[in-house]
Amino acid sequence: MKFPSQPWGDALRAAVNRDTEYADAARGWEGDILLRVTGDAVDAPAPGIHLDLANGQCRGARFVSDSRSTESEFVFEASAENWQRVLARQIDPVQAIMGGTLKVRGNMAKLLRFTRAARQLVHDVGSIPVE
Repeated sequence: MKFPSQPWGDALRAAVNRDTEYADAARGWEGDILLRVTGDAVDAPAPGIHLDLANGQCRGARFVSDSRSTESEFVFEASAENWQRVLARQIDPVQAIMGGTLKVRGNMAKLLRFTRAARQLVHDVGSIPVE
């Protein structure tokens, strides 16, 4: 499947909703996350997947062809090449964040309260096949 795309987002939504470990870890979490692919040029479209998450379930995973105007509590962004490396599990997402390969914007205190849920969500993201 191509990342990002609506079929990929649908597969992620299904994976998250089947994941009992995520459901347990994310109890009490409500918010949204945008997985954004940055372009080479500043004015290039930035496609992404916008996730609507609540209490251990994914209520929606919507593909947006240009996410630059999409509002989201959290934004995870990287180049297409770096997303491919994260999705193929060639690099650890936490190390990618610490090294700046994968950038995160949002309330870090809230994210840290749900570290286990974030790790499990990343596991689900990595379980979806990509082209």
